[in-house]
Amino acid sequence: MLRKVPCELQDVLKVLQQLHQSDPIKAAELKKTITPKLFWFPNAMHPRVARNRSEEPVVLHKMGSKTAFTYFPSTFDNLTKRLNLLRTKNLGQMCGSKSYFLKNDLALLEQSLIRYAVEKLTKKGFMLMSVPDILDTKCFENCGMRTENKHSQVYHIHNEWAPKVCLSGTSEMALANYFSGKTLDVNELPLKICAVSRCFRAEANKHQKEKGIFRVHYFNKVEMFSVTPNESGNESEEMLNYFVDIQKELYSELGLHFKVLEMPPCELGLPAYHKIDVEAWIPTQKLYGEISSTSNCTDYQSRRLNITYSSPGGNQSFCHTINGTACAIPRLLITILENFQNLDGSITVPIPLRKFMKKNVISEKFNEVSLCLIPIP
Repeated sequence: MLRKVPCELQDVLKVLQQLHQSDPIKAAELKKTITPKLFWFPNAMHPRVARNRSEEPVVLHKMGSKTAFTYFPSTFDNLTKRLNLLRTKNLGQMCGSKSYFLKNDLALLEQSLIRYAVEKLTKKGFMLMSVPDILDTKCFENCGMRTENKHSQVYHIHNEWAPKVCLSGTSEMALANYFSGKTLDVNELPLKICAVSRCFRAEANKHQKEKGIFRVHYFNKVEMFSVTPNESGNESEEMLNYFVDIQKELYSELGLHFKVLEMPPCELGLPAYHKIDVEAWIPTQKLYGEISSTSNCTDYQSRRLNITYSSPGGNQSFCHTINGTACAIPRLLITILENFQNLDGSITVPIPLRKFMKKNVISEKFNEVSLCLIPIP
């Protein structure tokens, strides 16, 4: 299946032909007509991806082993109920559908995963940044995400004081816009940045497997982002592969079984030149679920944001941008609890997380405490 294009290519080609044959006044009018359409044309594709004419990804690697259970494993939902670690019901009037509370050790596990990923990335030379969660619509659009489309995943903030701002769906948006209009020295590149942010997405469940907290409207995520030069033409692809190597290291050390996939054209977003996903094994569903994604956007975003670099010869060229997930919390929680459960319903904490959790096993049921307020005499 071919890549999805949000406008008719043939219509654009006809306008381009008219543009070359028109007088200057009509040509100016045609440019105004065609520019908004060209803005939403997708990036080019990696040659290997372009040769994949199916809707199925190509499996690049399978890593780790499936957990060998001697009993029927419990679902994430049942495990969290037994230990009283999660609330997803009766939240509609408070915060809408697909909302949740992580409690006690599950909340601690979330923070441990974040600290584990950040520690790993900062030791590898990534600069940690804290980013805004509210961005102007132009910030989204310059990164290749529509905000007005009926299938848009973007939450709009309706406020007369700020009518064109939205909740960010990933820190990639803020990080890319941070460099907007800047000219960097080639000797400073590549830049490697990581950020922890709350991600907001107005998306619907696509499959039964996505119930619970698999697909939610908000979650915490540790993101990797890089700005590279384009001197040899290989720098951004090398960074993409470096990001994927980090993901493989993170998930292998956690003891997960997962596969690395090269995504087909129909799965590429507008900015992506090359996209690699990682899917982890969920034993009770007997399938793999996506836990991370990495995209090389080449100069798609930098042209719209005017992010350039100066080469030793004094020439200015557009940078390349790469983004990737280091740690997306909800899906990792599902994967860890299901794969590290024990017969008695307890959860063995993965070794890299124990120094953050301060325990080896999650076994105690969380007791809700009711506070009785007594007036002070």
